Amino acid sequence: MAVLIGMSAHVKGFKYPLDPEEVFIGRNSQNHVPVDDTAVSGRHCSIVRDGHKYTLVDLGSTNGTRLNGNGVNKSPLKPKDIIQVGSVEFMFDGQDVDSDAPLSTTAKVEVLSEPVTVPETFHTASPFGSKKDSRKPWAIATGILVVLVAAALIFFLTRIFGS
Repeated sequence: MAVLIGMSAHVKGFKYPLDPEEVFIGRNSQNHVPVDDTAVSGRHCSIVRDGHKYTLVDLGSTNGTRLNGNGVNKSPLKPKDIIQVGSVEFMFDGQDVDSDAPLSTTAKVEVLSEPVTVPETFHTASPFGSKKDSRKPWAIATGILVVLVAAALIFFLTRIFGS
């Protein structure tokens, strides 16, 4: 049997079985999966079961429904998919789920026949300009402070011993 597992907010850790043919998710308490979030519509989305296949359907929600980080209107579900409504996330999971969606995406890797060389300017050029020595202004300020302290000390010593 497929389930939704709460991954965030007030639903974290809760499991919602997807027994009916259509499970409704939204802010209204009459939904199968009530979500207390102001960014969630009253009846936000649903999960439709057809045998062992499940489909996520956005029901015209104001803020949309996201599946694995992408906005969707209607999309088949596979185990470990992350569904987001408002700021609340659920993970879809199940042992007996058939899916038309691919189980994983593969990255395209380009293999080069020779080594890639890095331009000489790569290590020296900076988009932030050349690095400036920030110690010089501090050295000048410290020198001025030392001269002022020495002058004040000489002034007070001449006032005390000069009279």
